[in-house]
Amino acid sequence: MPKPKPSPQARALAEGLRVARKISRLAMTEVADKLDWSQSTLSRLETGVRAASTEEVSALLAVYQITGEQREVLIELARDADRPSWLETRDAEVPCQVETLAQYELEATKIVESSTALLPVLLQTPSYARAALSAADVSTAALKARMDLRQDRQKVLDRKNPPRLVAFLDEGTLRRHVGGERIMANQLRYLLALAQRPTVELRVFPFDVGGHPGMCGGYALLEFADGRPLVRLEHRGAGVFLHQPEDVEPYERATVRSTAVALDPGRSVSLIESLVPLV
Repeated sequence: MPKPKPSPQARALAEGLRVARKISRLAMTEVADKLDWSQSTLSRLETGVRAASTEEVSALLAVYQITGEQREVLIELARDADRPSWLETRDAEVPCQVETLAQYELEATKIVESSTALLPVLLQTPSYARAALSAADVSTAALKARMDLRQDRQKVLDRKNPPRLVAFLDEGTLRRHVGGERIMANQLRYLLALAQRPTVELRVFPFDVGGHPGMCGGYALLEFADGRPLVRLEHRGAGVFLHQPEDVEPYERATVRSTAVALDPGRSVSLIESLVPLV
């Protein structure tokens, strides 16, 4: 049985502490000396091997002179590190969870995306992404930061050994002209180009299939070679990570049901091809 990875919130805390130290321009040895800790202790905290306690986080942030909202976020992550799920509701320019998700995507061997309102981020063109974020009333300041991170996340599909990506899409999403006809036409062509890759599988729920598992809400299911799978859910102004087996299992079952109901990859591509001239 795969061993559990550090919880998503512990992972985010570890990265937050590492970034805070880098911003303070302190070496690990300097921090360890100031706190009378071993360097290995600090290394374990920054890699997520061991979750930092609130007391340890407070001590580190005092050394780094981190105050205000950034301090509150990291203290809250430490407080929640052992919880079975992680709910984030802060309206940051780039939500902490999205940065953590990007790290998991780099480690995943398989990513399943079920998205029936918008196309998955990993499949979006820049113009489609910008139009989608604007429609969601994302601020101008946050727009650039989120666009930059989206483009960075998409690079995972271009690396030498990319994860296998299975995307379940709704026909209505493919017909909706997000950003206008020209932007959507280019987006559909981009999907067709991605579908030619051996590691990308598109599965469409056509209108005539009626009800399907994707109607219950979108999700991302990530699988790893050296750890248990986890799920991320995203809604307006909030995101949730699930990593306990009993919480992840319903999404694994939904993926099996979706595979049985959606069009196979060949027919999915044919449907997308048929929509391009219409936009």
